[in-house]
Amino acid sequence: MTDRHVPQPTSGDDAPEVAVVRHEEHLLVGTEVHATERVRLERYIVTEQRTITVDVRREEVRLTREPVADGPALPADSPAPTREPIVVVLHQEQVVVSKRIVPVERVTLTVHTVAEDRPVDAVLRHEEATTDQVTTRGPGTRR
Repeated sequence: MTDRHVPQPTSGDDAPEVAVVRHEEHLLVGTEVHATERVRLERYIVTEQRTITVDVRREEVRLTREPVADGPALPADSPAPTREPIVVVLHQEQVVVSKRIVPVERVTLTVHTVAEDRPVDAVLRHEEATTDQVTTRGPGTRR
């Protein structure tokens, strides 16, 4: 981490000045966007059996006989009554089933961004500068 520096004499001073540049690590934190999953909105058909009861009506013939007590009698020489049939048309309801497709619901898929805090731990290094002073004695110095 440290650079080697050679003492640089400064102008006008007798003692050389030594300088070092201290360095330290800074933590640079950012984010990147990565694809995490693919979501697809699909429709599918579910078939279910439904039973619905429908009231159905029909016509029926009911024959009612009543004795005729006071009715006029036909003369004996009169021609025989005609035997034309009486026709009555009967009706009934029939169930008619049809299907119709109608819109019932709109399903929307939206994307929301959710922010959360995540702690980041890192060990950072930095330089410190200290001095070690070694005393040297000159040649004629005694202790």
